[in-house]
Amino acid sequence: MKLAFLAALCISFAFTAKAETLEIVTEHLPPFNYLDDGVPKGIGTEVVEAVLKETGRAAPIQFLPWARSYQMALQTPGTLIYSILRTPDREDKFAWVGQIAPYGVSLYQLAHDNAPKLMSLEDARPLRIGVYFGDAKGEFLQANGFTNLSSVENDRLNLRKLMLKRIDLMIIDDAVIKELIELEDVDPRKIRRALPIQELSGYAYMAFQKDTDPKLVEEFQRGLKKVKETGVFDAILEEYYLIN
Repeated sequence: MKLAFLAALCISFAFTAKAETLEIVTEHLPPFNYLDDGVPKGIGTEVVEAVLKETGRAAPIQFLPWARSYQMALQTPGTLIYSILRTPDREDKFAWVGQIAPYGVSLYQLAHDNAPKLMSLEDARPLRIGVYFGDAKGEFLQANGFTNLSSVENDRLNLRKLMLKRIDLMIIDDAVIKELIELEDVDPRKIRRALPIQELSGYAYMAFQKDTDPKLVEEFQRGLKKVKETGVFDAILEEYYLIN
């Protein structure tokens, strides 16, 4: 009986340790999170690293396709994901740490005289819109009854499809489109913002899987608060020209 009790206790400790192992996941999304010669960089990355320093924690940042990062953050306790939008549909799916970067979303189209003029989101309903798997922007459109959506693995593919006229619009963060255009060597005069989407604009967050130990979540919340109170957060935003 004593040996059985000790074995059960060891299993319990092992499970607890495993459940509390910190894992950090994100995607390649300049200027928020990206690898530069193998080194994690970006607005969100620098904020996360500042919080890690504040809490005394350490963990490698895994850059994965967004759909995979998102599934890990849904399923594995101890997983921290960034930069993620906080939407009504996601509210109860994660333990939210806090805001890490300003975020503005718009629909973009090819800049030519025949391009449809969008006065409201409703005007975009009949058009083909490029989204990517697991992304909040596509989820938002689906929740609003949009069905003419074309899903791919990332927005780089959406830009290519837009240039080939395989889609009419792509929905993307305003800070990301400039980086993407440069990456794809596209003439920026060929792309224009068709419609800003206020419902998706605000801040990107960092968040834990919802069953993560509340003490770990609170530790990161305190760390983020301290990073903001000491001016580190504003200094990061200034570095990326996101505040005046």
